[in-house]
Amino acid sequence: MRAQCPPGWARREGRGRVPSPPRAASAAPSGCGARAKMAKTYDYLFKLLLIGDSGVGKTCLLFRFSEDAFNTTFISTIGIDFKIRTIELDGKKIKLQIWDTAGQERFRTITTAYYRGAMGIMLVYDITNEKSFDNIKNWIRNIEEHASSDVERMILGNKCDMNEKRQVSKEKGEKLAIDYGIKFLETSAKSSINVEEAFFTLARDIMTKLNRKMNDSSSSGAVHSGVEIITDWPHCYHLSGLWNLNA
Repeated sequence: MRAQCPPGWARREGRGRVPSPPRAASAAPSGCGARAKMAKTYDYLFKLLLIGDSGVGKTCLLFRFSEDAFNTTFISTIGIDFKIRTIELDGKKIKLQIWDTAGQERFRTITTAYYRGAMGIMLVYDITNEKSFDNIKNWIRNIEEHASSDVERMILGNKCDMNEKRQVSKEKGEKLAIDYGIKFLETSAKSSINVEEAFFTLARDIMTKLNRKMNDSSSSGAVHSGVEIITDWPHCYHLSGLWNLNA
C-alpha cells in the first residue's frame, strides 16, 4: 500500500505556508521516507487542534505553550494558523503540531476541514463568558460530525486568573467534562497556569492510545515491518514498527 510523494512536499515545508488539511495517513514511499529520516529530530508527530468561541484565549494558550509569551492585544485569528513545539514523553521526542482555529461562524467551513486527522482536540471556553461555556456543547457536536471517532479531547476553562469576573464555576466545568467523559482543566495563558499540564496531558493520552494499538497489533499477530506513516504536509507521523499496512 504505497502513496505518491506529496507534490512539492520538501519545498512547501521550507516556506512554512499554511497548507490544506492533511489527508489520512498512508505508507511512505522510499524516496519520501528517506527524506523524512534525514530530517528526523523526533519520534512521533501529534496533530492537535484548539477550538472554541472567538475571544476565549485559544491563540494566547498556543503562544504561551509554544513560545512562553503572552500578548495583551487581542487579534482575532483569521481562518487557521499553527505552531510547533517538541516535547519529551517517556524518553520519546514528540513533535506537537498545534492548529489554532478561528472561532467566528464565517470561518467554520474552513476550520472544520481540519478536524479530520487531528489526534487531540482542546475545547476552550472563557470562565468570564458564560455563553462561550454554553457553546462547548455545540463544539462537541462539531467534533462528533467532523473528527475521527477515537480523537482524544480535553475541555479547558481559560482565564482562571480573572476570578473576580467569573461567570462559570469550576464545578460546572468539571460536571460538563464528566458528562462527556472528557478531561478538564482550568487554565490561564496570562498567568501560565496549567498550560503546560494541559498540553502534556493530552499528548500523554494520545501516546497511551498509540501504545495500546501497538499492543493490540502484536497480540493479533500483525507483522512489525518498520513502516513510517506520513501525512501529505508538512510533517510525518513517525510510527516505526507500529503495524503492518499490507493487511
